[in-house]
Amino acid sequence: MNAIIIYGSCYGTSQTYAEALSEQTGIPAQSFREAKSLDQYDTLVYIGGLYAGKVLGLTQTLKRVKAVETLLVVTVGLASPDDPGNMQQIRSKLDRQVPKALLDKMEHIHLRGAIDYEKLSLRHTMMMSFMVSYLKRQPAEKQTPETKDLIDTFGHKVDFMDPDALAPIAARLK
Repeated sequence: MNAIIIYGSCYGTSQTYAEALSEQTGIPAQSFREAKSLDQYDTLVYIGGLYAGKVLGLTQTLKRVKAVETLLVVTVGLASPDDPGNMQQIRSKLDRQVPKALLDKMEHIHLRGAIDYEKLSLRHTMMMSFMVSYLKRQPAEKQTPETKDLIDTFGHKVDFMDPDALAPIAARLK
């Protein structure tokens, strides 16, 4: 298999997952900012953080892909993959970022990430603040357990990373 792992990471979680997957599979990993020509690969694994509903670096990376047999997009964020509503929302936004010619070749997996409010940029801190303010205004009966967790953990360091979640991806790539 001729494959590469590309990642888009702002605070390190996606990079950590990408490097761990690289170690498990022997497939090289590099940042989307460093990746140049991607035409020689039949399998492209893209691991990217979700920011305001978009996968960091995915659009720029896929502009450099003419053809690929397998496109595995691994999104990383705070949302739980166990909630079908979360997965539907992530997939809906992801489908808008991926060119139509690649949609039928794409598989999607979502992994939980981490957040450390002390390390966030001012822009990301403000975005999270606005989102939490919005969520607090929702009636209690409309708040999901995940929404309540987001409100309760606002301003703190939270780590949902699960290295074991890479096992099925590694198995798929071997």
